[in-house]
Amino acid sequence: WGGVVPRLAQEGHRKAIDETVEEALRRAGVKAEELSAVAVTVGPGLGLCLEVGVRKALQIAAEHRLPLVRVHHMEAHTLVTRLPASTPSAGAEGSSTLPALEPAFPFLTLLVSGGHNMAVLSRGIGNHTILGSTIDDSIGEAFDKTARVLGITQVP
Repeated sequence: WGGVVPRLAQEGHRKAIDETVEEALRRAGVKAEELSAVAVTVGPGLGLCLEVGVRKALQIAAEHRLPLVRVHHMEAHTLVTRLPASTPSAGAEGSSTLPALEPAFPFLTLLVSGGHNMAVLSRGIGNHTILGSTIDDSIGEAFDKTARVLGITQVP
């Protein structure tokens, strides 16, 4: 049906990983040696592609003697909305405080991505219940297959 070919996807990830990491560090305005830890997605996902990221993360962590933080792919998508603002607000007596994280637990998330679609009830970090998910193709995968059938090769 024209889905992802795991070995070709892995090859694409291998070709892109070094440049992707360098660009991410450049955009963040930091050098690898300035990091305090290295986070890496460990699943779920296409194992061969995840392996590329894990190997790169292990390399950076070992080279700079940093802790490695394993991240669940779908939990990361769910919790990204709770990231604090990049700049703290001035609190009482000149102290810097971050605003309360929102949304507050519990909350419902509809995850729609290239490989996964699910409704998730989040009660806390590491405490999630999948209320429903697709059985076969995700919406993103269906879009890819439809584009291939229609001959759409140029994606903006």
